[in-house]
Amino acid sequence: MRITPAVRAIFGLELKTLVRDVRTLLMSVVLPVVLIPILLLGSIWVENRRVEREGARTYRYAIEGAESDFARALLAELQTSTQAADPDDAIMDAPDPDAADPDAADDAAQRFRAVEVDNGAEALEADSLDVFVEALSSSEWRALVEEDSTRARGMGDYHDTPVLRVHYRSNRTASSEASRRIMDKLDEILQRRRATTILEAGFSVSPEAVAVVESVNVASAEAVQGARLGRYLSLLLLGLMVLGGSVVATDTLAGEKERGTLATLLTSAASRTEIVTAKLMAIMAVALTIAVVQVVNLWLYLGLGLLDVSEGLSVAVTPVMAGGLLLLYLPAVALVSGILLLTSAYARSYKEAQLLLTPVLLGLVLPTMAPFLPDLSLRSAVILVPLANLSLAARDVLVGQPDWLAVAGAWLVTAGAAVWVTGRSVRALHDESVITGDTTREEFLGGAALWGKRVLPWFAVFWAVKVLLELNVPIEDMRLTALFHVGVVFTVFPLLVIRLFSLDPRQALALRMPHPMVWVGVVLGVPAALLTGTLVFHLANYVIPVPEQLLENFGQTLLPEGIPAWQLILLLSVVPGIAEELSFRGILLYGLRKRFGPVALALVVGLIFGFFHFQIFRIPATAFLGVILTAVTLMTGSIFPAIVWHTLNNALALYLGSQGIAAGVEGGMMGMGGVIALALALIIIWRHRTPYPEMGARREKARSQPRVGAGR
Repeated sequence: MRITPAVRAIFGLELKTLVRDVRTLLMSVVLPVVLIPILLLGSIWVENRRVEREGARTYRYAIEGAESDFARALLAELQTSTQAADPDDAIMDAPDPDAADPDAADDAAQRFRAVEVDNGAEALEADSLDVFVEALSSSEWRALVEEDSTRARGMGDYHDTPVLRVHYRSNRTASSEASRRIMDKLDEILQRRRATTILEAGFSVSPEAVAVVESVNVASAEAVQGARLGRYLSLLLLGLMVLGGSVVATDTLAGEKERGTLATLLTSAASRTEIVTAKLMAIMAVALTIAVVQVVNLWLYLGLGLLDVSEGLSVAVTPVMAGGLLLLYLPAVALVSGILLLTSAYARSYKEAQLLLTPVLLGLVLPTMAPFLPDLSLRSAVILVPLANLSLAARDVLVGQPDWLAVAGAWLVTAGAAVWVTGRSVRALHDESVITGDTTREEFLGGAALWGKRVLPWFAVFWAVKVLLELNVPIEDMRLTALFHVGVVFTVFPLLVIRLFSLDPRQALALRMPHPMVWVGVVLGVPAALLTGTLVFHLANYVIPVPEQLLENFGQTLLPEGIPAWQLILLLSVVPGIAEELSFRGILLYGLRKRFGPVALALVVGLIFGFFHFQIFRIPATAFLGVILTAVTLMTGSIFPAIVWHTLNNALALYLGSQGIAAGVEGGMMGMGGVIALALALIIIWRHRTPYPEMGARREKARSQPRVGAGR
C-alpha cells in the first residue's frame, strides 16, 4: 500500500471521526484498558470465594442397601482416621467443640452430614442429597452384572465381599466434589484394611514399602502458568479486536453508503484504491491500539506485579516477551482489519453489517481456541490455519519453549492470508454495486436470482445462530437435542428461505425421482463411503491427533444407555438424513449452482456441511461425506439419493457402535477396498445420471460473452 497525500488526508479525517465517536473510544481504548485488571481481580475474587465456599460447605449423604452396616462402619473408621491424621479432611459429623485439637473444630464445617431419606435416587434427583452410598451384597452385585453388564464394565469380579456404589450427579458441582472426596477417602481406608490383613497374615514388610511410586512434574511453575494464560490470551485479544474494529468498519463503509456520504467521497480526486487504503488503515489503527494496550497491560500487571494475582496467572511477562507478542500479533491485526472492511463493503446498510458481523466474530474467534485442544502442536497441519497457528505460537512463547522455526512459519502464513484478504477488499470495492450499494439486477428480479446472491451470507448467519443456540440452549436429553438442534432447526431454515425468497420448492429442494439403477449405487456406496470416511479420519488424525478420551466421551454421548434402538435410528439417522439434506443438498446447493463448476461446487457444499459439525475432529470425515452426497445430488439431479445415503450411513455407524465394532481400517487393504467400492458405486450412478439443472450456467454465460477490448 502506497501512502499518498490523499491517503493521509482521508486517514486523518477517519481518525478525527473516531476520536469524536464515544462508542469507538469505549470499545477500542477504555474497554481494553480496564478489561485485563478486571479479569485479574475477578480471578482473585473467584478463587477466594471458591476457597471460602469449599471450607464452609457441608455435603449431604445417605446410605442404603443390604450392607448398610458395613458402609457405616467404614465411614465411622474413616472419621476417626482422618480426624486423627488430617483434621482438614474430616468428613463426618462435627467433632466436639471442646476437643483438644482446635484445628479439628475450626474445620468441622467442611464435613459430610448424614441425612435420612426414603429413596436415595429420588432425593439425589430432587437435590436433597449430594451423594448416596448404595451398599450391595455380593449376590446383589452379581445379579446387577448379569442384568446389565455395561453398568459394571471395568469393575472387576467380586465374590463374597460387599460392593459400595457412590451415586452422584456430574452436572452439579457440589455433588461431583462430594463424590470425589468420599471416593478418595474410601479408597484410603480400604487400602489400610488390606495392608493390615496382609501384615496379620505374616507378611513381614508393609505393602507400602514393596514398591514406591512417585510422580515428578518437571515443568516449571512459570511454564504451567504460561500455558494457562496462553489458552485465553489470543481468544481475548481477537475478540476485542473484532468488537472494537467492527464499530469502525460498520460506520466507515456500510454506514457511509446508507448516509450517502460515500458517493461524495468517490467524486473527489482520491482514487478508490486510496480510499480503501485509508479506511483499512483506520480499522488497523484501532485493532493495533487494542493489541498494544493488551500487551502493555500484561507487562504492567503480570510483569511488574502491580496486582497480586492468583498463582494460576502469575506469569513473568518481560519487556522482551511483551514486544515479541506484539510482533507476533501484527498479522492478526491486518487480517482482522481486512475481513471487517470486506464484510462492511458487502453490507448494504449499517444494520446488515451488524448482522453479518455476528458470524464473522464467531468465525474469527473459534480458531483462537486451538490452544484448548490437548496435544495440539504447532508442528502439524494447524500451522496452515491463520489465527489458530498464532494462538498456539503465543501459548508456546508464554510457556517459554517456542519453536522459533514453527513460530516464523505461522507468522508468515497468517501474514499471507492478511495480504490476500487486503487485496480482495481492494478488488471488491472497485465493483460499482458493492461500493455504492445500488440495487442489482438480482435484487430487482428477486426469487431464485436473489437467493443465489444472498446464499453465503445467509448460511454464515445461520451457522452463527446454530452455534449460539447450542451454547445457550443446552438440552441434557440427547433425544430432545437431536430433535430440536437438528430436526427443527435444519427444517425450519430451508422452509423460511423458500417462503422469503418465493422459491419453487420442487426446484429449490431438487424433489425429482432419479433413475432406478441409482439405488444400486447408493446401497453399494453407503458402507464403502463409511469405510473410506474412516480412512480420511485416520489420515487427519495423523496430522491433528485427537485424544482417545475425547472420542470415548463423544461415543458415550452419542450412544447413551437406556434409549431404545428405534429412537436412536429415528433421531440420529432419519431426522438428520432428511433435515440436513434439505438445508445443504437442498437450498444451499440450489443457491450456489450457478457460481461454480461441478467439482468446485461439491467441494464448497461439502466443506460448509463439515463446518456445521462443530467438533473439530469430525470436520474432515463429515466434509468428505458432504462432498460425496453433493456429487451424488449433482449426478442424479435429485435430493432423494442423498437423503437415503445420509440416513443409511448414520444407521450403519450407530449399529457398528452399539455392537462395539469400530469401522476402522485394518492395515491398508480395508481402506483400499472401501475406495474401490466407492468408486464403483459412483460409476454406477454416473452411468445412469440425470444432471442437476442450470448448474454453472452463470459461469458458462460469462465465458461465452466476449471480453471488453478483446482482439485489440
